[in-house]
Amino acid sequence: MHTAVRWTPNATIDALGMRSGVWEEGGTFRCDMRTDAATEQQYADGVAIVKNIEVRTRWPNVARVGLTELDRLVVRGRTLKINGIRNLDEADRVAVIDCTEVV
Repeated sequence: MHTAVRWTPNATIDALGMRSGVWEEGGTFRCDMRTDAATEQQYADGVAIVKNIEVRTRWPNVARVGLTELDRLVVRGRTLKINGIRNLDEADRVAVIDCTEVV
């Protein structure tokens, strides 16, 4: 088991009407993390390793911290972009969070 930290984008708007690039810590919860696959692909102006990671936790933890697909997770020093959050079997017990890490 690992501790996941939720990072949420700051909701403040600058003079041009754009969101600021600041992230704020929004809560922690215990989770399990598994790397599904890693691929090398074109990213921005070069090549990067893109890892697909599955994070599992209890569904009440997701509801308690208010986790959404707009947030980021930091687990064991790795910053993960959330692609989707699934309620396994719609039983409100296990949450499966599909994430991507670009290295």
